[in-house]
Amino acid sequence: MHITLRQLEIFRAVALNRNVTAAAERLHISQPAASMALGELEKQLGFLFDRQQGHRMVMNERGRVLLPMANEVLTRSAEIEQHFTGKTDYMEGTLKVNASSTIGNNLMPSLIGHYNRDFPGIQISLSIDNTGIIAERLLSFEIDIGFVEGICLHPDIETIEWRKDELLIIAGANHPLAGRQDLQLRDLENESWILREDGSGTRSLFDELIASRLGSPRIGMSLNRSEALKQAVRAGLGVACLSRLAAEIDLRRGDLVVLPVSDLVLERYFYIAIHRKKFRGRMLQHFIDYIQASKD
Repeated sequence: MHITLRQLEIFRAVALNRNVTAAAERLHISQPAASMALGELEKQLGFLFDRQQGHRMVMNERGRVLLPMANEVLTRSAEIEQHFTGKTDYMEGTLKVNASSTIGNNLMPSLIGHYNRDFPGIQISLSIDNTGIIAERLLSFEIDIGFVEGICLHPDIETIEWRKDELLIIAGANHPLAGRQDLQLRDLENESWILREDGSGTRSLFDELIASRLGSPRIGMSLNRSEALKQAVRAGLGVACLSRLAAEIDLRRGDLVVLPVSDLVLERYFYIAIHRKKFRGRMLQHFIDYIQASKD
C-alpha cells in the first residue's frame, strides 16, 4: 500500500466540496488528475464516497473515518515542513473559524484583528452562522473551530466554556412598559415577541427560560439577524430577548431600553466548539490559547 499526501489532499478537497471538479479547481489542478488520484486512493482503501446524481459525492462511513486522519496527516506534514525550513517561530497558514451571530458580530472582529496584528502569517477566515449550522460544519470538518452561544449536544463535538454573557429583555424607547422598575415575567404575557430564528443560541435560551414559563408567547416574527431584530423593536413591533453585547450601542443612544424583569435571570456562557477527532496542530492550538487568554 502506498498512500501519498497528494491523494489525501485531493480526498479532503472532494469531501469538503462534494464534487471532483470543484475540488480540482480549489487545488488548481485538472479534473482528470484529481479523479485519477482519488481513484488510486480508493483502489487501496475501498470506496470513500457515495456517487449521486449531478456528480455530487457524499462521504460514506469509510470516508468519514478517514477524514480526521487525513486532516491530521496533512497538518503534521505542514508543521514538519515549517520546522525544517526554519519557520519554527513564524507560523503561517489559514484557519477557518465559524462564529454565531452575537459572537461573530461583536467579539470576533476585534479579537481576530489583534491576532492578525500579532501573528500576520496566520490568516483567519471568519464566517457567521447560527449555532445549529456551525455544529453541522464542525461535524463535516468544513471548519477548524466554532464559537457558539450554547452547548452542542452532539457527542463528537467538544464545547469549552469561554466567557459569560448577559441577555436582556429590550423594548423601544416609547414602549408602554419603558421606565417600569417593578416588572415580572407575567407582565409580558400579552407582548408580541421579536425573536431570533430556530437554531440560534439566543432563541434556544428564550425557549428554555422564557417561553416555558409564559406558556404560549405571541411570536410577532423570527429574524436571522440581530440588527433586523433591533430595527423591529425600535419600530415598536414588539419586545425581544437579546445579548447585551448586541444591544449596547442602541441602549447608550436611548433607542432601546431594558425592561428589568425581577424574577428572570438570563445568563449564559459562550463556548469554543471543536470536533473531538480534529487534530489540534500547533497553529490551531496557538489560536485557541490566544482567544482563551484574551480579555477584550
